[in-house]
Amino acid sequence: MINLISNKIKNYLFKKKLKFIDADDPHIIFSDIWSGNSQNGELITNAKYPINEIQKIDNFDFLRDLKSCGILKTRSIARKIVNHWIDNNKNLFSKSFKPNLIAERITIMCMTYSWYAKSGDIKFQKKNLNSIYIQFELLDYLLKKNTNLYNFKTIKGLIIGNIFLFNDLNKINFFLNRLKTLSENFILKDGGHLSRCPMVQLDVLRDLLEIRSAIATNRKLNSPIIQTLVKVMGDYFKIFCVTKDSFCSFNSGSLIKKEKISETLKRLSGTKHSFSFARHSGYISISSNNLNMILDTGNKDLFFNNKILNNKASLCAFELFYQKAKIITNVGSFYFKSNNNNDLRAISSTAAHSSLSIDDRNNLDLSGLRKINHLEVKKNEDENGYLVQVSHDAYKSLFGIGHKRRLFISKKSSDLIGEDEIFSIGNYGVKSKFATIRFHLHHEINPIKLQNQNLLLQNSKNKIIGKFFSSSDNIEIEKTIIYQNSERYVSKQILILVELNKIRELNKLITKWSLKFEK
Repeated sequence: MINLISNKIKNYLFKKKLKFIDADDPHIIFSDIWSGNSQNGELITNAKYPINEIQKIDNFDFLRDLKSCGILKTRSIARKIVNHWIDNNKNLFSKSFKPNLIAERITIMCMTYSWYAKSGDIKFQKKNLNSIYIQFELLDYLLKKNTNLYNFKTIKGLIIGNIFLFNDLNKINFFLNRLKTLSENFILKDGGHLSRCPMVQLDVLRDLLEIRSAIATNRKLNSPIIQTLVKVMGDYFKIFCVTKDSFCSFNSGSLIKKEKISETLKRLSGTKHSFSFARHSGYISISSNNLNMILDTGNKDLFFNNKILNNKASLCAFELFYQKAKIITNVGSFYFKSNNNNDLRAISSTAAHSSLSIDDRNNLDLSGLRKINHLEVKKNEDENGYLVQVSHDAYKSLFGIGHKRRLFISKKSSDLIGEDEIFSIGNYGVKSKFATIRFHLHHEINPIKLQNQNLLLQNSKNKIIGKFFSSSDNIEIEKTIIYQNSERYVSKQILILVELNKIRELNKLITKWSLKFEK
């Protein structure tokens, strides 16, 4: 009881520090650029108790979900839910007022204001504006107290909130300068995020698109940094997009919902290049003759960077699409946060990617203790096609072994030709037993093994769409698990096993393989 009274007093005194406004209208009215989830909106609209259908009410996504339904009834429901939330969230020290939540809430309330609030009575409009203002002042106060809380989302909330409430150019430019500093620290020159995580990169890109939309409402505001970031980050984002709803599974990319992919692409100009190399992030994309390939080439500097947020042992892993359908994939990531570190390590391991591993050890040490000294990427394009070669010594300290992967995509046929070279580096380390070259198949692809060890690839309609060839006779088909968004699929993987007991005598072993499709 004493703690409860103490918290109420602190909350009261804290509110006294914040200013209050009495306004009937915002300074600038926005047009929202995101649509929301109409299925969620329908569930809320048709429910007897709409609030019970909202899973995360504090981030206010429900406003966009209801707006996406496009019917008059949803405006009234939206106002009732907002009114309920304001009445039941008075304690500014509660979990509902964490900086990122405040920023996202401010953004959505401002962007959708003309839809749900303007049609309400004056009393509701004033109450709503007052709530936005208090949250804006609170966010500003929290960031002044702790500058470590600055990120793209919190700055977005302050920029959009300021334009909406005051349009104070000096303050807005101050926050834009903060955003510039953030981008210099976290956005790589090729447009990727320091984490190498497509999901994190997309989240930042969408924040910037919202800021760009808000700034466009005032001709006196000019921020070249926003335009530059959107352009370079947009081009990077397209590397992982094959269609408006197909995305790669690298480093949590499988968690991105297709609706976000589609509506983000609509906000970006330009087309995807047929050959892209994001050198600073470490990814290559090739598109030719109905084939789309994304390859993780890695980046040694990022592997040594302590700020890395998501390490994955995916060096030399690739994904392949044919006629917009995914053929070769990585296992993806699951939505839930597992308390079991073994689960997280499993989806981060080399075995979870379509790459090569030696004695089931990861090529990139997830603990960061084992370093990579040599990592080289070569690429070439001519009239015949596109060639990429990645070589590394990730297994040098363990086995005295290096790995080189060459990939060629033809301009004249729908073929991917691959070659994995395993070579000896000195005569030290423990003797390795075998290498495993994995090709995780999308759950709609079924491999059929022939007597000559070649494979036919059959799609979900029982149509043969491609063939898999290898110079090795030691090929196996095993089960694998694929995660896509919130779904878990049982699928197949192709394994080529390479014996390495004589690698030091032979110096190197080369395994060739190819995937051929009808043009």
